[in-house]
Amino acid sequence: MVKSLMDEIGRGYLTLALNLNRHVEGFVDAYYGPPELKAEVQKGNPSSVEALADDVRQLQAAIAHSDYDPQRKEYLGLQVRAMAGLIRKLLGDELDFVEEVELYFDITPQMLDEAVFEQIHADMDRLFPGGGSVLNRVASWKKGVEIQSNRLLPVLELAVEETRRRTSILFDLPRGEEVSLRLVEDEPWTAYNWYLGAYRSRIDANTDPPLRVDHPISLVTHEAYPGHHTEHAVKEHWLYRQKGRAEHSVLLSLAPESVVSEGIAETAESMIFSPEELEAFLHDRLNPLAGLPDVGVAQQMGWAKARDELRVVGANAALLLHEHGRPPEEVREYMERYGLRTPREVAKGLEFIQNPLWRSYIFSYNMGKQLLAPLLEGPDAVANFRRLLSEPFTPTQVRQWIADRGADTAT
Repeated sequence: MVKSLMDEIGRGYLTLALNLNRHVEGFVDAYYGPPELKAEVQKGNPSSVEALADDVRQLQAAIAHSDYDPQRKEYLGLQVRAMAGLIRKLLGDELDFVEEVELYFDITPQMLDEAVFEQIHADMDRLFPGGGSVLNRVASWKKGVEIQSNRLLPVLELAVEETRRRTSILFDLPRGEEVSLRLVEDEPWTAYNWYLGAYRSRIDANTDPPLRVDHPISLVTHEAYPGHHTEHAVKEHWLYRQKGRAEHSVLLSLAPESVVSEGIAETAESMIFSPEELEAFLHDRLNPLAGLPDVGVAQQMGWAKARDELRVVGANAALLLHEHGRPPEEVREYMERYGLRTPREVAKGLEFIQNPLWRSYIFSYNMGKQLLAPLLEGPDAVANFRRLLSEPFTPTQVRQWIADRGADTAT
């Protein structure tokens, strides 16, 4: 049970978030706070955006004058700043795209030099030798490693079982936590964690385009163990149910917390698998279950790494589309050229960055991983990951943590 009664700031934070979700569906990614508060907000017509603008100003003042500890005040201040930015947009304020990303996510997006992508292409040229373009060779390999639909759930269930086992060795999981799986179609994402509260998640895996043998481990480590599900369950347990912090009974999509959450998820695989352990698991267990025992694991792992690194192509494409005003067809060609994606995959990627909710979210993946990298490399990686799972951070606070570590090292 929750340790303490909700204070006025907590009530105001949850009410504002739920009201905003009535204007921008999907702003609240998950809610597991008091059900009566949600029922109250959903009664009648939504509050006007003008009323929400007054509410956000009052909430900001209350946080500033509260007796919360400085870390909590800063965290809440930046989360509420994101809400204020969304309200500005709903009121018709023409936010510059970069400003939108900064207000929502506490990061400043920048184009990555295409030379990085060209180096990845050169690496893939060596990994997939033969005639024709590297794009066609990679596409041909992808087609040959698609998992048949009748094998998908058993393969994903094996991935959940193994990653949960490995995660539980390093990190304490709340008693009773669980993950269920569902196959879906026609979504703009590859997979999604629907956090249900009470330490439960449902992972939806999109089968359009078809999932391949390079997907299951990265998908499950990202969405479940030790990624999103693990983080949400641990924070629900410690921050909401043990400490009574109401702000941790809701997950917001357009907020600084998402950058840290995606950074955790993007790094999750390397926390529980060494390259050698992953190679053995794929060769001995996952690939045979997928009906693909003869897949070259070196190519499988090499492409999975390149695929994740080429996600930044989508972030560049979002800047071209929304900041530089390039036409969608030109952006599509850019994604095809640099992303090593099939036309079907490019169409899904373009759909994602054209979606009003997700267009700025695209930066949380690569910038979240980049943000956390100094903390998740070296001998303190597991301890730092454990802290990220259990404590709330915004990007500003992570940057300060890294700076403080550097200062400690210098002295």
